[in-house]
Amino acid sequence: MKMEKKIMFQKVFVFSAFLAAGLYASASVCFAGGELQMQLAADTINITTFYNGTTLEVRGTAPAETDVVLEVSGPKQDVHLKEKGKVLGFLWMNKSDVTLENAPADYMIYTPENAGGDIIGLQTGIGYQSVGQDIIINPETEDRTFIFGEYVKLMEKAGVYAINQGAVTYGPVKGGIKPFSATLIIPSKMSAGKYQVKAFALQHGVVADQVQTDLTIQLQGFPAIISSMAFNRSLMFGIMAVVIAIAAGLLVGVLFKSGGGSH
Repeated sequence: MKMEKKIMFQKVFVFSAFLAAGLYASASVCFAGGELQMQLAADTINITTFYNGTTLEVRGTAPAETDVVLEVSGPKQDVHLKEKGKVLGFLWMNKSDVTLENAPADYMIYTPENAGGDIIGLQTGIGYQSVGQDIIINPETEDRTFIFGEYVKLMEKAGVYAINQGAVTYGPVKGGIKPFSATLIIPSKMSAGKYQVKAFALQHGVVADQVQTDLTIQLQGFPAIISSMAFNRSLMFGIMAVVIAIAAGLLVGVLFKSGGGSH
């Protein structure tokens, strides 16, 4: 009798497992038709001699009921800043050194038009507030909110931090899916390195799905030669820099002399 119960239990368990697997497969197949997808026009950008920044097209598809937000983040770095304040009540001077550890070198957000206020924030893990949570500020006694706010202003002024509202546009919905597109701004101050481009599909202020791809910005041609020489042949690079500076000085002197001098 016990053996029969054991066999019956095993049969029920196996049947339940197959049923669960079948349901999971069905759910996966259903979701696959409406999953978030993203593609960059190029996954590598070359910095050449006359490079002055560029743009990059992003396209993809998302479930019709979701909003799409794009995020571009650069390599993490340690940033050293000087905090200014009033000394003796009226003199503005550098008061102390502040270090921000684990700060993204670049951070840009692209949102769709008429996006709700709940699309960026701690609840979705997207935006400046979320970035600030991962940054370590030393010394610890400093005002985190003020220091990070000033850092964001500094990076926005440099053009490497930005919230680009209304930058994601949608196409017509078909079969529960809508295409989306955006133009990413790649400023000249984005240095060579590997960047992460993420697409988030949000529904009712919650991230329903996300995908990620890498974007590489690399030196090419003359800038690559100069960079390699600066790191690998520092002595030769220093001599070449001095020679170029002397030659430029002599050229300027000749030009001014040939210009007639004083009258």
